[in-house]
Parts: sequence; C-alpha cells; structure tokens
Amino acid sequence: MDPRTFRAPFLSRERIWAAADELRDAGCSFPVNVLDLAEFDLGLEIVPADGLREKCDTEAILMGDLKTILVDKRSFLTPKQEYRLRFSVAHELGHYVLHKKVYAGIKHASPQAWLAFMSDIPEDQHSWPEFHADEFAGRLLVPFDRLRADLQEAIDVAIAAGFDIRQGDLDMLLQFIAGHLSKPFNVSGDVIMRRLRFEKLWPP
Repeated sequence: MDPRTFRAPFLSRERIWAAADELRDAGCSFPVNVLDLAEFDLGLEIVPADGLREKCDTEAILMGDLKTILVDKRSFLTPKQEYRLRFSVAHELGHYVLHKKVYAGIKHASPQAWLAFMSDIPEDQHSWPEFHADEFAGRLLVPFDRLRADLQEAIDVAIAAGFDIRQGDLDMLLQFIAGHLSKPFNVSGDVIMRRLRFEKLWPP
C-alpha cells in the first residue's frame, strides 16, 4: 500500500464506545487487565522489546501480522510506567478491534518499517485513526457507568477537603478529582480528565 493514498475510515465516537464496551463487558474484571485481555481473550502475543520507546517513541506497537503487540521492555518491567503502558496497549487493542481491515493491508515486519510507513501518511489521515484508538482505550479502561458513579464520591471528597464547587476554581477542582480517581481506574489523571469531558460529565 502506498502510504500517500492511505484513507482512514470514519468511525463515530458512539461506535467506538460501543466496541470498547463490548470487549470489556465480555468478562473483564475491574480495573481492566489489558495484558491479560490481549493475551488470553484475543490471543495476541505480548512481546517485550528492548529500546522500543527510545527508537520508536512509543510503548507499544501492534504488528502487521495482527498476532503480536510489542511493548517497551523497560516500561513493561517498571511499575511507575504501569499507567502509560496500560493505556498504550489499550490503544493498540483499539487498532486491532477498529482497524483490522486497514492493518491487514499494511505488511510491516519491524517497528521501524511501521513508523516509516506512518510518517508518509498525510497528516489528516494519520491523526484520525490515532484519535479512534485513543478514544477506544479511554472508554475501555474507564467505563462510563463506573466513572459517573465514582465522580459523585470524588466530589464529596473534594467538598470535605474544602473545595467550593459552586464558586471555586473548576480547573483546580477537576485536577483534584482526576487525581483522586486515577488510582482505582489505574490510569493517569489526564485520562480521567479527558473521559469526564468527552463523556459530558464535566462540569458537574
């Protein structure tokens, strides 16, 4: 495939959410263990690779065989990188679920070959499937119903800590709430903030 002729499929946010919910609700525990989900539910092989982050500026890559996800070995072995690695693998699962037909037409044998192909795709076409995969990952790791229920509890904690939710600084309040919710969901505060906004749960 000539990368200059690549055309990203259009997928609505609702369709992306439905696909993420279906995969998660098929039997995942909470918080979602994306590595087990990839290996045991989808049959993908997780392969730690030395220097993936340094060489390719990414923690994970779905290979063109649609059977393997490479993960950065250092991130894989570093507990402090858990949130970032989980989201990166969930992102690649988004490509696997949403873009399987697209990936099947792109044969790349190495991360470098994949990045070389992607770098030649027109920017407007490249950014769209990346948005798809990010949105899939966020919804997969942060279920809407759970987020909505936990938000009220987090607001109560914020009020007890002295926040004025009516006249206070909403940005500061959002950061406090995102920090409070990040641990039970095992994602970063930034992911929580995006989910609250995209799911139209913020401002409360």
